[in-house]
Amino acid sequence: MTSLIWSRQTINCRRGVYTIMVGRPRKKGRREPNGRIQRAYQNPKAQVASQPHRAAVPIRYREMPEAESEFGRLMLRGRITPAQHEAGRRYALLAARWRAVKGYPPIHPIAMDLLRSGGGISPDAPPHVVAAVTRDYDTAFCACNPHKVQRAVTHYAVFERQVDSFEALNLLLIGLNKLVEHFHINPEMSLDRESRRSDSLSLMHMESCARRSAERAF
Repeated sequence: MTSLIWSRQTINCRRGVYTIMVGRPRKKGRREPNGRIQRAYQNPKAQVASQPHRAAVPIRYREMPEAESEFGRLMLRGRITPAQHEAGRRYALLAARWRAVKGYPPIHPIAMDLLRSGGGISPDAPPHVVAAVTRDYDTAFCACNPHKVQRAVTHYAVFERQVDSFEALNLLLIGLNKLVEHFHINPEMSLDRESRRSDSLSLMHMESCARRSAERAF
């Protein structure tokens, strides 16, 4: 084994003269634009699936976006059905819009954005928009009667708190079943993303038609 021989080398540049030590052999391999040795590729989906809060979800579902939230993990663990999850998600969206028109802060703030509030809904919305949002939320809220069921749906579907007892899970299931019927969701909905997307698009179309009809009435 031969020893490494170091030597001094002078470099002239605009800022002056620099003296550097040379002698260490340059590492072989492909390099990044900044000159660094190219790092090993890591699959972004694998990095997402390895996040600690996704460990309770079956491996085949850990890459799904629903595994990011506590309410979504309930579905992926088999505690609630995809139809019940979709009903809770739609109810949470109505709650977010209602809070926006009433001037309340968002439940799950993502980042500081002064121009964003409830998906384009704000306290300065026209009165007929405020009335339509309030009516939609109140109708869905009343569909979850009685009060214990309404509170369970709010705690676990809207605020996404952890279900800590069988009684709470039972109340949540009762409320979600009522919302499935209220939103006219297919109870046989599967985890297939395309089928769920088509159902969501049809709901959005129906909501937009109803909103336009309400605007014409006003």
